[in-house]
Amino acid sequence: MKEKVITCLHCGNKTSMKVVASHDLVEHEEIWDHSVNHYQPAYITSFFKQWDMYLCPVCTEITVQRITSFSEETEPNGKPIKYIDLIFPSGSSENKHLPPPVRDAFEAALKVRNLDGAVCIMALRRTLEKMCKHKNAKGKDLFTKLKDLQSENILPPIMEGISYILRKEGNSAAHADDTEFSSETVKLMIEFTEVILDYVYSLPEKIEQAQLRLNKETISQEKSEG
Repeated sequence: MKEKVITCLHCGNKTSMKVVASHDLVEHEEIWDHSVNHYQPAYITSFFKQWDMYLCPVCTEITVQRITSFSEETEPNGKPIKYIDLIFPSGSSENKHLPPPVRDAFEAALKVRNLDGAVCIMALRRTLEKMCKHKNAKGKDLFTKLKDLQSENILPPIMEGISYILRKEGNSAAHADDTEFSSETVKLMIEFTEVILDYVYSLPEKIEQAQLRLNKETISQEKSEG
């Protein structure tokens, strides 16, 4: 039986979990080039999805992960790039593009999301501090550092509203204000943080992969036409 070490977002424990259910799906798409052949596709691309359900031995709650890959997106060694997303409970994707300090800070926040909302929000703020440091942002505090990233076009202007909310909630958590952080508030702060991290780290990588795929298709088409 397949096992994997996972951080359970229900109880916060990092432990080995067994897969209790699994399902996969493969979809194929035919790419046609009628200038070469009217009866057969030029090539076929494949989309792969797999869902794994893990059982936590500590709290006996389940975690569902989804693995996706596309035949046209490969590593330098030719193996398909796999994207792992946490489907349940809701949380962050296992973003392989995050630098270790940022990823560690984000995982620390997720571990306590169900245990202490204030600590989770402070950890999210620390995650963004780590991101700003990694991107060499200038400023005396988190808010001005995020503004600096906007001025460098690393973050878009729309992130200013998200940054303000994260800063405000982070200040309340850090100063021990008599503020109740509901599970919905914590969930929203996690989602905001994930949006920022995805924009800074994941999106550029995905755009680069898409450009490489388009260039590969263009070269292939030019060769067939030549």
